[in-house]
Amino acid sequence: MSIPDRFKKAIRLEKSRNYKNAFQEYLSIINENSRFRNAYINLGSLCSRMNNFNEALKYYKAALSLGSDYLTLFNIGCIFYKTGRYAKAAENLEQSIAMNNTFVLSKLVAGLSYSRMNTLEKAEHYFSEVLKSHPRSRLALIALAVIYYQTGRLELSLKLLDGILRTDPGDINIRELKADILLKTGAIDESVSEIKAIKRRADKYKYFDEFILSVPVEIYTDRYGSIDEKIDSLNARINEDSNNLISLSLCYLLKGDTDTAIDYLFNARKN
Repeated sequence: MSIPDRFKKAIRLEKSRNYKNAFQEYLSIINENSRFRNAYINLGSLCSRMNNFNEALKYYKAALSLGSDYLTLFNIGCIFYKTGRYAKAAENLEQSIAMNNTFVLSKLVAGLSYSRMNTLEKAEHYFSEVLKSHPRSRLALIALAVIYYQTGRLELSLKLLDGILRTDPGDINIRELKADILLKTGAIDESVSEIKAIKRRADKYKYFDEFILSVPVEIYTDRYGSIDEKIDSLNARINEDSNNLISLSLCYLLKGDTDTAIDYLFNARKN
């Protein structure tokens, strides 16, 4: 059987998930013809899918020694990204982009790599490039919104988040980030509304759990009097101390009235 026929056989074995025999067939091909480049590429792909990244890199680099192509460079970049070597990932992805500027996945992973290195200017460039050709790329939109948030461009971040929420209003993480931006920009009432929407949509939303852990225990462990009596007492003294607003928030939380608890908590922030 000729090497091209054996290569086709190896592909059939791989497609039928007979990876062990496919692997052996590819190896036998390169043992017979060490310049059969496609066998190295397929060995790299097979090793990568089996999470054997060091072996995958070895075969992909052997393929590159016989000639460069943007897909092999992209695959090498992805392996470096998966294994936390972000600078090496970016280096190979830049080469992939230079060979084929229309291959959007190289730009996307390059953006992720630079984000991991906190090189936000380059990350922003590549995510923006992705959106030029794929304006609905959810990953690029979210990544760019987070970059805008991290670099203080809150209105730009909010604009992107609103666009994402128009297509997926149930995304709790996006709504949480939006609520935080609204709070930072002084739109406290809008932030309150967003927090309430999150609480209604997700039982596992932990905003209050995290807040309660930060509050001194003595604020809400008073055993004297009913919660309603404490609420009446605190309301009578509401203007004396802003901490009374926090105490009221916790009392309503203990009663199960989450929306009122949120209102008092954010009123405390206003004061």
